[in-house]
Amino acid sequence: MKKLLFTLLSLGFVTFASAQKYLPEIKAGTVLNASVFVQNQPYPLELTIKSITAPITLAWAVESYGDGAFEMSQKALESGSSIYMDRPAMGTTTKLAETETYGLISKAAYKALIDNKTFTYNNIKFKLKPQATPMKMADKELDATHVISEDGKLELWILNNPALPLIVQSAGLPLDFLVNSFK
Repeated sequence: MKKLLFTLLSLGFVTFASAQKYLPEIKAGTVLNASVFVQNQPYPLELTIKSITAPITLAWAVESYGDGAFEMSQKALESGSSIYMDRPAMGTTTKLAETETYGLISKAAYKALIDNKTFTYNNIKFKLKPQATPMKMADKELDATHVISEDGKLELWILNNPALPLIVQSAGLPLDFLVNSFK
């Protein structure tokens, strides 16, 4: 009887552990290996989180293109309402406005998503979209939320990290991207 009980408890623990979603630890030095798509052609993109305290700095490098960095204020991280969409300057740091973020949505937008199942960014209203197929990374289900614009033309997958809600995939933007791994 003890062996049966132990076996059932072990099986339950293994099932619970495997059902947990993958939520990578994000800190200064974290590297996101991604693909950026230009006219459906993928290019390797590497984003390195240089600082998660003000100013928040993301260094970027695209093979055969160049590199640079984005710098966001603490106010942008807290309450920004738009994603920077212009081409970054190569070899330099692009300082974003206090309303702009890059590669993530603000904490206020993420809170609105969690509380109301909707948020507005770049004057576009996004709503929660149930995922038919979970997003996977390293053979694990990634802990991300899928949203879609009201007109159905834009989609984002946002890492469920209230401190730094990174966008891990986009569809419908001029330059879509997909994060392939974290290290």
